[in-house]
Amino acid sequence: MALTPLKIYQDLKNNSLDKKNAAELLITLIENSEKDDVRLESVQLLEKIDIKDDKIFKMLENLLISDSNGIVRTLAANYIKKSFIEYAIAPIKWAIQYESDYNCILTIIETLIKIDNEESKSILVNEIKKIRKTKYMDKDKQYKNNFRKSLKELFKTKKIKTFSCKELAEILINYKTIEALIKKFYTLYFKLENGLVIALDLSDLGWNVNVWKQKYADRIKSISDIIGLMNLKYLKSLDLSNNRIESVEDLINLKNLTHLYLSNNKINIENLDFFEKMLNLKFLDIHRNPIADKLNIQEIRKKLNVKIKKNLLFE
Repeated sequence: MALTPLKIYQDLKNNSLDKKNAAELLITLIENSEKDDVRLESVQLLEKIDIKDDKIFKMLENLLISDSNGIVRTLAANYIKKSFIEYAIAPIKWAIQYESDYNCILTIIETLIKIDNEESKSILVNEIKKIRKTKYMDKDKQYKNNFRKSLKELFKTKKIKTFSCKELAEILINYKTIEALIKKFYTLYFKLENGLVIALDLSDLGWNVNVWKQKYADRIKSISDIIGLMNLKYLKSLDLSNNRIESVEDLINLKNLTHLYLSNNKINIENLDFFEKMLNLKFLDIHRNPIADKLNIQEIRKKLNVKIKKNLLFE
């Protein structure tokens, strides 16, 4: 019978293997298998076994730095953050310079926040300085790096070295998130304040052809399709018009949202409860949605305490 991660774990649970031998077998699979799913499952089960030794750390360090699969690298980064934080700085310092996977980058930044010392702060400062030197946010050089101007203004009022690890990390997360969104959607607009995204417009997807890519961006069907949206914690205005969204439940987590534009989607009346939970919402555009057919405009304005736009055809 072929050796599999699950078989190793079952043998451990059945007391046919002890923790040390189970860990050794899982490490062997991780280091020798060319199958992504085998390596992924092996890392997950190794973390479950919860052995902390030098050999496991070295293996995780190698995965983070050199594995070809972004999910494997992210798992390794998470494992290091959780179980080997005292040794994390060296691999994290290397990985942050070269990592391309968005989720792995986020985990690396979160690890630096958790370390929270002068060395981790220095790494974040250097990454922010790189942003200030970067002219474009995409490889086609079509999106000018607006973060440069915003950061220049910010650091006129407060020196970069006086920022905390968490504050620097928030700026870096916002930058990396917009970078990832540009890569995925091609056509978007955003506004910054103090190096943080306060407005995001994804309303032109599927309407405008990006002439450099020569194809349409797919319209958004679910909020979860918008990579990193929940990491834009300072977002006040969000325009998702002209998409195919049916539920806005996830947007409850954007606590600072005041203006929400959802015209020409597939939002139904069941979303009303979600809108009620957006406590800072002041303006809502839901025209050309199924929900607009069933609303009594005056009652909804009173219930949600927002200005609401619901015209079904034209203004």
